Amino acid sequence: MTFNIKQLAIAAAAEMIVRDAAGEPQADEQGNALTITLHSPGTKEFQKARHAAEERNSARVFNRMQGKADAKQSADDKIKERAEFLAACTISFNNFGDGQGAGYELFKRTYSDIEIGHIADDVEKFLGERSNFKKKLLTSSPTTSGTLPG
Repeated sequence: MTFNIKQLAIAAAAEMIVRDAAGEPQADEQGNALTITLHSPGTKEFQKARHAAEERNSARVFNRMQGKADAKQSADDKIKERAEFLAACTISFNNFGDGQGAGYELFKRTYSDIEIGHIADDVEKFLGERSNFKKKLLTSSPTTSGTLPG
């Protein structure tokens, strides 16, 4: 029997721990970890979000080559587009919000907020590492025998 290569597939989602700008993990008032659940690069949702971002970029490059004035991207546009991509890759915010709603619009607001830009930076890095989406292996319980051979 040959090895089934699909055993190396990554999980469809993973949770990223939210950290402050100094890299410290954050928790809510009850001590629950703040996390973000993200679609993995191995999902249609991620691929659709990446494709949309690449299409926007390609159109901008094409327009720039044609000398169109609207081809330049402002800093605000760049932040907005990045936030849209990250929001499309986000499944949920866990144990936090901004008190102004939920879902995609909350995700976009959060990722667009330059005062907490380190969160968007961390999400972008997390999404870029497929190893963050490694499936958990089912393992048997550890051996409790105190007897060593020899």
